[in-house]
Amino acid sequence: MGHPVVLIADDDPGAREFLALALRREGYVVRAAADGLEALVAMEVSLPDVVVSDLNMPGMDGRELVGIVQARWPDLPVIVVTVAQEVATVVDVIRAGAVNFLVKPASAAALLGAVERAVRGAAPRSLTPSAGDTIVGATRAIATVRRDVARAARSDVNVLIVGATGTGKELVARAIHAGSRFSRGPFVAHNCAATPHDLFESTFFGHRRGSFTGADRDHAGLLLEANGGVLLLDELEALAPAHQAKLLRVLDDGEVRPVGGTESRRVTVRVLAALNREPAELLSTGSLREDLYYRLRGDELRLPLLCERLDDIPLLADHFLRGGALPPTPEPHPTPPRETATPEPPADLVTPEALALLCSYSWPGNVRELRNAVETARAQARGEPIRPEHLPPMIRAGRSGRPEPGPPAHAATLLELERRAIAEALREHGGNRSRAADALGVDRSTLRRKLRGGKPPTRE
Repeated sequence: MGHPVVLIADDDPGAREFLALALRREGYVVRAAADGLEALVAMEVSLPDVVVSDLNMPGMDGRELVGIVQARWPDLPVIVVTVAQEVATVVDVIRAGAVNFLVKPASAAALLGAVERAVRGAAPRSLTPSAGDTIVGATRAIATVRRDVARAARSDVNVLIVGATGTGKELVARAIHAGSRFSRGPFVAHNCAATPHDLFESTFFGHRRGSFTGADRDHAGLLLEANGGVLLLDELEALAPAHQAKLLRVLDDGEVRPVGGTESRRVTVRVLAALNREPAELLSTGSLREDLYYRLRGDELRLPLLCERLDDIPLLADHFLRGGALPPTPEPHPTPPRETATPEPPADLVTPEALALLCSYSWPGNVRELRNAVETARAQARGEPIRPEHLPPMIRAGRSGRPEPGPPAHAATLLELERRAIAEALREHGGNRSRAADALGVDRSTLRRKLRGGKPPTRE
């Protein structure tokens, strides 16, 4: 197998030469083009392994080039290079099909890391779980999240996940990891609010034995632990601005030097950052550095509050009552479930009265609060269907901040709600059970089992 071929499209001769020299030193074969049209002509003659394109060029610019490449050669990775002032516009280019972006002036280490990830790829997509298939729900709000997760999984860029506490940010991050080319690598989650101020470098970059008092052994650090995989940084804004600057430098250079160490090590890590508050608010107060924000906002996902997707409550409650909880990252080669091994649970796990209370509550703690409430009620019910008296007092009192409605007209029983959700999913997907199961966030064997109790209508 020959050396990987990289096509560089940039109207700046100096930038082209710098990028070409850095790549040739590492053994890549480099071809160059002065704009998007010239690059397109070169690809018509012979396809490269990777395209590195400037965003703003005369004639055909990087945006148009990405769109054409995605349409003609969807498996050909394109890395976009842009100046810092244009990073906010890169999100649209990523959504159009680019796999990564670099900010000018890009360091040689950052360029080589991005090209290496694009060339290496990883597991074929058919062997990895579908991104978002662990996300339960059938409303439009959660369908949008599932589409966004699938898009983020197809790319290599860092991702910003914005959502209130309890909306499922880690679950979404795990789904992105499971469906991405990093799925064979580790998934490491860290809450930045739990990082001791004096141990930031040790926590993130690692340390050598004896480098400070108490360092009785070598410690790899988060970035090395996540090398080849995904690092989720929850509550990113909790890091001090000075620590955010150090993290940004490592993300730009792609190299880590442990405390007390003398040599740096290159790392390949995709960073997913989670925020509990709006980025604009954090930027205005200085809690989040603007340069780090734009470096991590290669793509941005927003998670809805549970009160914005109340029709998903029956499916979520059923999921938790059947032992679903928040699922871990699936294995790269999942074993297909055997339908005969799935026990038949009782049809109604929640009475209509209890379900009405669940559907009328505002859920300030979002999905996490629902899960805790359902698990508590299950313990109180001791194997019987959950009734209102089994629910936490606040939910029984209907403290939702709005007039307490009566039982929803469509919520006579959990079973009926499930059937209607299944019917809607089947209609949307032309009766295709596999696609309907994916849309509902359940496996196909579960869908088959639910259909046995009374088949909803399907489109022939």
